[in-house]
Amino acid sequence: MAHSDAELVESALAGEAQAFEQIVKRYQRLVFNIVYHYLGGRNEVEDLAQEIFLKVYRSLDRFDTSRPLKAWIGKIASNACLDELRRARVRRERSFADFSEEQEDRIRYLYGKSAEGDGLTEDEARESLSLLHQALDELNDKDRMAFVLRELEEQDYAEIADAMGVSQVAVRIRVSRARKKLQKRIKSMLARQDALSA
Repeated sequence: MAHSDAELVESALAGEAQAFEQIVKRYQRLVFNIVYHYLGGRNEVEDLAQEIFLKVYRSLDRFDTSRPLKAWIGKIASNACLDELRRARVRRERSFADFSEEQEDRIRYLYGKSAEGDGLTEDEARESLSLLHQALDELNDKDRMAFVLRELEEQDYAEIADAMGVSQVAVRIRVSRARKKLQKRIKSMLARQDALSA
């Protein structure tokens, strides 16, 4: 029988190692995906994910069991990603101008194929995600996190607001702003392609 999050937390606090292992199994995909999408798929994903679960374990006694565990773990993961970016100074300020002409051509091709309803191959989907990560680098940290949690992790606004410690309205504004920036760049690339083709 599956235990509730609150029961698992209670058992883990009572010293049952298996209970915490169940928490890790239940939420490892969430944590890995947040780290992967936020840090752009760098090699340190696994190390940081382990560090996040260590933080979760050490903070478990402060978890309010009346709140959702998923949002709480998401918040710890989000904060760990922000700390990692600040500490390692990994985040490079870049703009969409950093895309090479070849990368812009690939974005146009993949966007066109997707828009026409043609399915992307596994390699093309992977390439799309890689290009999206580069595009996301232009967003500020909090807009990027809101966009990742909403569009890539498909969390609802209430969960994201809880994870980020802001209102749902603030989350909606951040997601909308991120979408507009990304759409504006894609439109400008497509317009440029149309002008070149004319």
